Amino acid sequence: MSKKMVDKEEAFDLFQYWLMDSPDAIERMMDRLPAEVKNQLDYSVESLDVLEAYLLNQYASIDEIKQEPPDILNGYAIYVGETFRKVAKSLTKREPNIWTIELDDTDDVFYNLPVIEIGAYINFPMGLVTASLDRRRGNYLSTILKNFLEDS
Repeated sequence: MSKKMVDKEEAFDLFQYWLMDSPDAIERMMDRLPAEVKNQLDYSVESLDVLEAYLLNQYASIDEIKQEPPDILNGYAIYVGETFRKVAKSLTKREPNIWTIELDDTDDVFYNLPVIEIGAYINFPMGLVTASLDRRRGNYLSTILKNFLEDS
């Protein structure tokens, strides 16, 4: 077997582990949140604004959030991705509606990154979280989701 194939298989196995751990990653992230924030995180469009407000209050920059244990940033990203998926599933019925990873096309901007794929829409939730800190709007995440829903 070629080295590239072994690396690809290992990356796919790590992605599968990441998928299996994602509910626990959200739980670990939730355990760190104040009750008034955690109690509003219900996978709705509005909950994205709640999470984003919390993130903006906690972190002045992308560099600050990167100082957190990887599990915490991962938990935020998974929550955002799952919210996109759940809202889209209830409103658009687009298939596929999955987490996926690109391991074949090394020129793909999302190569070796966990992304959500909803119909033809593909996005990287961790990038959305960090972009929300850069934009500092307070409704960046929900606006991205609403724009997707309007275009559906």
